[in-house]
Amino acid sequence: MLSRAFYLPQVWLGSQISDKFLPSTIRPLSAHIKFTENCQAGCISCDYWKSRWQDRISTDRAVELLDEISGAGIGTLRLTGGEPLLRKDLFEILHRANATAFKHIILQTNGLLLKKLHKEVNDSPITKVAVSIDGLKESNDLIRGIQGYFDLGVEGIKLLRGKKLAISVTLNRLSADELEKLADLAHSLGADIEFNILSRSLSFLKDADLNSMWPQVSDVPKIAKFVRESLKRPEYETDYITRYYNNETLAEPPCVLGYLQVFVMSNGDVLTGCYPLNPVGNILKDSLASILASEAYSRQCLAMIRRECPGCTCGIESSLAMKHAASSALFELKHLKLNPNVDKSPLPVAATGVGETSHT
Repeated sequence: MLSRAFYLPQVWLGSQISDKFLPSTIRPLSAHIKFTENCQAGCISCDYWKSRWQDRISTDRAVELLDEISGAGIGTLRLTGGEPLLRKDLFEILHRANATAFKHIILQTNGLLLKKLHKEVNDSPITKVAVSIDGLKESNDLIRGIQGYFDLGVEGIKLLRGKKLAISVTLNRLSADELEKLADLAHSLGADIEFNILSRSLSFLKDADLNSMWPQVSDVPKIAKFVRESLKRPEYETDYITRYYNNETLAEPPCVLGYLQVFVMSNGDVLTGCYPLNPVGNILKDSLASILASEAYSRQCLAMIRRECPGCTCGIESSLAMKHAASSALFELKHLKLNPNVDKSPLPVAATGVGETSHT
């Protein structure tokens, strides 16, 4: 097997110099799994909750899938949705699977069930819990469509033990003035701040009220200052977010997400880390290993590098890190030196989550 030490440089060479240098074997670093896409929130920024989804992956197949993922050398597992805690057998799946093979197991949750299920979360092999909160109480509950959402999320976070914690905020107009206070709250809870940016190109956002959340011209400098000064993200990320929210034309970097992440949907469909593109296989029909090794998977990853796709902001932090490799390396080295306890993941995915659209 190709060493991870050579894999990322090949992705960089293939995405920035010539695609002939791309790895011949695709070995994603992380897997994002949706065992359910149902959600009990009512977010104005998302359409997921408007549909009743059928979960097609059985408990036994879910256990097999996690073992296939770890067997493929994928070290990071992210459980997302929908709302993953609505899957009643989630903890059974985690306990039956070889979960110790994962370096990181991340639960991306809306937090509405954390208070009820905190004991199960604490006893599970989950290593990190990221709670989606988009502002302080009033604005968050408006965005999320549930009165009391903010309080439930915060109460749930306070009950967690032995887990890394994060609050995931989608940068938006309604809470642009609250970001500093939200960061202060997160730090008081022992949590980091992660962030996403809105996207207009994803199918599950087609009927969402993005206009009410899209930052106005006067909001963008506030958001940029927060990202730059409070979160201390690199200038190339801040510049991208500024220009993106100002609706400027952007020269999008080659998308490397297919080489770094694999997505599995609740119906078994496998995506190359990209929601707008079609599935390249289904784990209810084939093993994950055979799908990752397929021509369809490789061909679609190459199409993403060439930007032969509708475009989105998913994983933009990884693509920007590849494009700005020198400054990205310097930023991460400085970041690790100043924060010796942070998660030392490989460079292109050691970001805060910008562009990694949260659906919970």
